[in-house]
Amino acid sequence: MGEKERFLPLATVRKTFGRGGELILKFRPDVPQNIIDQLSKEEPVFIQVDGIPVPFYFTSVTLRGNDQALVSFENYLTETLAAEWVGKTLLYKAGESATPSGGTLLVGYTFRAKAPEGQKRRGTVTDFFDYPGNPCLELEFEDGTRTLLPFHEDFIQKTDTKRKVVHLTLPEGL
Repeated sequence: MGEKERFLPLATVRKTFGRGGELILKFRPDVPQNIIDQLSKEEPVFIQVDGIPVPFYFTSVTLRGNDQALVSFENYLTETLAAEWVGKTLLYKAGESATPSGGTLLVGYTFRAKAPEGQKRRGTVTDFFDYPGNPCLELEFEDGTRTLLPFHEDFIQKTDTKRKVVHLTLPEGL
C-alpha cells in the first residue's frame, strides 16, 4: 500500500492587490510561525481544484505582520488571472503517512473533558492537525464551538477504544 500525502490548511486568499497578480493571504491562527517563516519560492503550496491538491509556486512572498502576506504565483501575473484564487484555502504538505497513527486514530471519538474550573464539557474530536512540533486535536463542543487542543499526554487521561471515548483534561483558557 502506498504512502498518502497529507495537507494542512495554511491560509485563505483574501483579495487581489495591484495589477501584477499579487494576492493578500491571511494565515490561519493555528499555523505555527515556523511554517509561515519557511515559505519560499522553491516549495509549493497547494489549492484543491476538483478535489485534487494542485501545486502553486510563489514568484514573490512578502510577510506583512504576523498573520498576512503579499504573494504572487507563477503563471498568474495579472489581476484577472490571480482573482480566480480569491476565497480559496492554501494548503501545505505536512508529510506522508502510510497508516493513520496517534491523534488521527481519535478523529470521530466523543470526548469527556474536565476544565480547570471544575466544569465538565463534552463533544467530538473532529480533526487532527499534525503541525510540526505542535500536533493538535480539533474539538467540537456540544454547543458547536470548536478549538484546538495540543495532542499531548498531559491532556489525554484515558482512551476507551471499545466505546470510542477519550477522557481529556483541558488546560486553562479553553
